[in-house]
Amino acid sequence: MNRVSSQNYIVLVKYKTQPLKSEEAIAGLTKLILEVKKEPHFVKIIMHVDPKNDSNILLYEEWSDETYYNGDHMVTMHLQNFIKNSRAFLANPPEISQWKIKQEF
Repeated sequence: MNRVSSQNYIVLVKYKTQPLKSEEAIAGLTKLILEVKKEPHFVKIIMHVDPKNDSNILLYEEWSDETYYNGDHMVTMHLQNFIKNSRAFLANPPEISQWKIKQEF
């Protein structure tokens, strides 16, 4: 069962799309996330779009297992296909940072 927990692993993924390709990027990410949701240790993903520049997209991800995220998740077929196909709409590889929850308020 997916539960929010202070033990959850947080991943921030920042994407920059090519000019006029934000809708294509959002569609590709949505398709990817629908597959990612089926993975073990998935908790949630929230997609954010910069209101001043829709070529900036941020994913806030929560996972219940850091080892799974950095291992098995990274080699899933749907993620590998997205990485390959995203060259058509992303300006460059995403910036990925990983975090642990210290405290919730």
